[in-house]
This record gives sequence, structure tokens and C-alpha cells, in this order.
Amino acid sequence: MLMTFPAGRRRTQRLLPALLATLALALSTTAVAATRGNATAVSSFGAVVSQDNLQRQFLVKNGRVYRRSESNWNLWESIDTGLNGTAQVGVGEITGFSAEVYQDGLQRQFLTRGGQVYRRTQQTNNAWGAWEDITAVFAAAGQGRITAFNVAVYKDNLQRQFLVRAGQVYRRTQLANNGWSGWDNLTYLFAGVGGNAVITSFSASLYQDNVLRQFLVKGNKVYRRLETDLNTWQEISPIFAPVGRSPNARVAEPIHRRVMVLEFNPVIESHGSRRLNDAMGWRNPLVLEDQYTRYLESATSQVVQYTVAQRVRLDQFPPRTDGTVYTDDQYIACFRAKTCNERETLNYRKVLTDHRVCEKFNAGEIDELWLWGGPFFGYWEANMAGTGAFDTNGAPVTGTACQGKLNIMGFNYEREPERMLEDMGHRVEGTMVHLFGGVWRNGYLKLPNPFPANANVFERFTARGFDNTTAACGNIHGSLNTPVYDRVNNAWGYDFKNPNLERNTCDDWDRYPSLTGATTTNNCTRWGCSDLGWHTYWLSKIPKYVGTHNGLHNNWWVYMLDWDAVVPQ
Repeated sequence: MLMTFPAGRRRTQRLLPALLATLALALSTTAVAATRGNATAVSSFGAVVSQDNLQRQFLVKNGRVYRRSESNWNLWESIDTGLNGTAQVGVGEITGFSAEVYQDGLQRQFLTRGGQVYRRTQQTNNAWGAWEDITAVFAAAGQGRITAFNVAVYKDNLQRQFLVRAGQVYRRTQLANNGWSGWDNLTYLFAGVGGNAVITSFSASLYQDNVLRQFLVKGNKVYRRLETDLNTWQEISPIFAPVGRSPNARVAEPIHRRVMVLEFNPVIESHGSRRLNDAMGWRNPLVLEDQYTRYLESATSQVVQYTVAQRVRLDQFPPRTDGTVYTDDQYIACFRAKTCNERETLNYRKVLTDHRVCEKFNAGEIDELWLWGGPFFGYWEANMAGTGAFDTNGAPVTGTACQGKLNIMGFNYEREPERMLEDMGHRVEGTMVHLFGGVWRNGYLKLPNPFPANANVFERFTARGFDNTTAACGNIHGSLNTPVYDRVNNAWGYDFKNPNLERNTCDDWDRYPSLTGATTTNNCTRWGCSDLGWHTYWLSKIPKYVGTHNGLHNNWWVYMLDWDAVVPQ
């Protein structure tokens, strides 16, 4: 469905067509294809002995920054909240984070994001200065994308600085006169470690025992050596396996996906030369992205992990299929008069071509595309482009160069993060319906009576309060406890605050695939009777577990995020 309607207007639901009926994977004996290797990505690790003489360690995994302290080695805490949203530092994926106490007794922290290096300095009152971009300092150290920067003060009380750029490790040394040596390429020293994988980080730290440790991250694995035995690298990657994933052994490993964001957000000169979202009093896309990814990660027990790897902010309205593009005045006039075209008018092929999206997708730089825009920009909430693309909630984009299935999300910065979660809910519905050959007999605007005796597992999951069976979780529009089917007054649901008590099996889906049929009787208080509460509750019930059952992955999210890797072609 379209995401382009302003707040308060009812949106229409496009019926999902029956596609690939011959696929018939539902409860079959079809072999389950192997998933893509390790979906997680460790990009940097480093340690610092702080002024309190306690060590802190920093790990960057799946674009998130984690820290643990010597006072409690068992607790890894996420510390990247202050680097995103309203306080966002830089753009792109975080690949490195480190810290060091300088000779003046004050700590510096370094963030590598989107190929840029940022530094902030601790003040004498223990507050922190602002983040500053120091990338220009490294102009003489190789070429290509920077993934990490680290500093270490050695026993001689002089600094060494380490830069990893395009897989190469560079070092420079502070001189006694506080000058600096040139940058030396040290990459050859690590040829025998970790095979031919790409180096993403190198760091060093002088511990409290006055012994230097060095850490190398290569091919998602972390290696350590001590100055007492510089010939021996020890892999310590298993230490970090639990970081950023659910402690529940039943829950599957995280699936990390890198996103390209195209933010169509023109400057409106007639409104003080402010961006459209600001001129109209709408929301900040950076804040919405941060909220969405965190809500989704929490709802899925850390299985779904998104990183914005590339972001382009555009001073323009998007191109439409009729060849026209709104001017500022045209758009504001039709928005206020409610006369803008409400249909799917975005020229997807032109957008993909103009911004080399398929080229980036084919090269493995990104896994999916998010589009930002305002009401009536003509986006589907979820659709797909590329080889074998199918309807996830909107028409597939044909005639592109994408090799494989590129998921595309259309987000509206006029609206709240709940709508983004709803968009993902429809993508879940569209993907699972396609998996079962287009069969969803209790979908929107359908009332099967009796409920199909041979209902597939997704039909069983989405059983509604008014279906002629025990309710399960309903659909993303909130029909779990809707008591009466009302096609005239409430055809599409949006029934998040219904106080009706309904016996249902929704919580039993936490046991999938070992469903017991156990029921609970509850109403909207189960999810707080709120829009946000409902969407996170429903998404939390999507099976996300290890193993397979009857030819189906117990982690349904692999279908939404990595279809080509898990469905036989």
C-alpha cells in the first residue's frame, strides 16, 4: 500500500495477488536451503586503561558500538545511542570506535563512520567537547575508505597512531620533539594471520601489567598478541559471540542488513529556505530511522539489525512516472488543497538508475533501499526490484539491473515510527503470502467460513478475532480481538485499542514450532492499547527461532531479509 497519505486519512489496502502457486513450500518436505554464512560483522575492537586504572573494551559489531568495563566483564552495553538521532555524528555505517588517555591525562575518543574519522576530547571538568571531523589529517596515509583509527601511548610515553584504510594498516609515531614520523604501511606484517580476509581494524593498548597488547580484526575475526610473544596471534573471537544477540539459545543469530537511504527532502525557499520536513513541521528522518531500527531490533529479540551504510539527502522532489516533478509551490498547494495524486506515481526505475542503486546492491555494498519523502510522493510502503522480484505490498519494479531481490521501503517523515513498523508488517505479510503460493484465505477483505481445515501456517498465525476459529495474532492492522467483521465501517482494521476480550493463541507462537494450542483471554491491555504497542507486539510474535520444521525455517525473518539465500530457486 502507499505510504503517502497525510495523517488522519484512511489508506486503501491493495489485495495481494496469488503468485507462484507452484512453490507450495507450506509444510512440505522441500529441503531448506542453507543461509548465507555469518550474517554478523565485527569491524573493530580495542581497549583503554582509563584514569581510574580500570580497563574498558570497545567492540563494533553490526554497526553498533558496545562497551564493557573491568568492573563487570559480563556486561556489554550499547553506547551508540548518543551517536544517532538528534545527536547523530556523521553519516553511514559505524565501523570503528576507540579511546586513549593522552599524556596530558585526558581521554580522547575516536569514531569512524562512513569512512570519516571523528574525535572528541575530555575536558578538565570531565565533560566532553564536541565531535570534530579529523579525516583530513590522514590525507597522506593511503587511499580509499577508512574503517578504523586508533591511538596508543607506549612505554616511552610517545603515541603511535594506527589507521586502517582499504584493508591496509598504516602507522605513524610521535617524535620526542612532538613532531610526527611519516606513515608506514605495516600490512605485510599480518599476511600470515586470518588468510586473505580484509583487515578492518588494528589497535594497541598498554595494560596495567605494563605489557602491550595488539588487536587485529580481519574477516570478522579478532586476533590478539602480546609483546612478550609477538610471533603468536591468538584468535579471541568467541569472546564476542554473545554480544548483540539474544541470550535465549532458541532465538536465531542476528541478521545484519546494510541500507542505502535516499532522502527526498527539498529546500523550500518560500519557507525560509528550510527543508520540507522542517518547513511543514514534520519529523526528522534521522530520529525516525533510529527509533525504527531500535524498536524493530527489540521486537525481534535482536534478530533484525539494520545499519544505514549510505545516505543521500536530496534537494529535490522525486521523479514521477508521467515525467513530471513537483515544484515547491505546486506541492504545497496541492497538499493544502488535498488534491495531490494519491497513487503510486514514483518512477522507481529512474531513481534506481540515477543513484546507481543496483550497482551498489550487486557489489554487496548495500542489501536494501529506504526512501524518505512526504505525503503524496508516490511510494509503496514496501516493494521489490530485481531478478524474481515479487509483490511484498506493492508492484515489483521491472526492467532494472539488480541481480537478486532488492527490498525497497517507502517511509513518510510526516508520520510517526509506528507507520514504519506497519510498513514492515505488510512486508512480512506479502513475503509470507508469496512463500505459500499466494494463498491467504483470511487476508484483508476476506472472511472464510468455515476457516480452512488445511490452513497454512501463516493463515493460522494471522487468524482474527472474528474468524470461525480460535484467534491467533491477526494481521498488522490489529484484528486479533476484533469481535465482528464489519466490511462497511471498518474494512481494514486499524483496531489497536479494542477493549473486547478475546480468547487467542498469540502468545503460544512464542513456542513455535512446538505449538501447544494454549490460549489466553485478553484485550488491548496486552499491548498497552496503543498504536506503537500493537505493532511491536505483533512483530515480536513473528517466529525467530533456530532450526527448521516441515521444510520451513523456524526463523521467518530470513524470508523477509534474505529470500534468495533460503528459498530454492
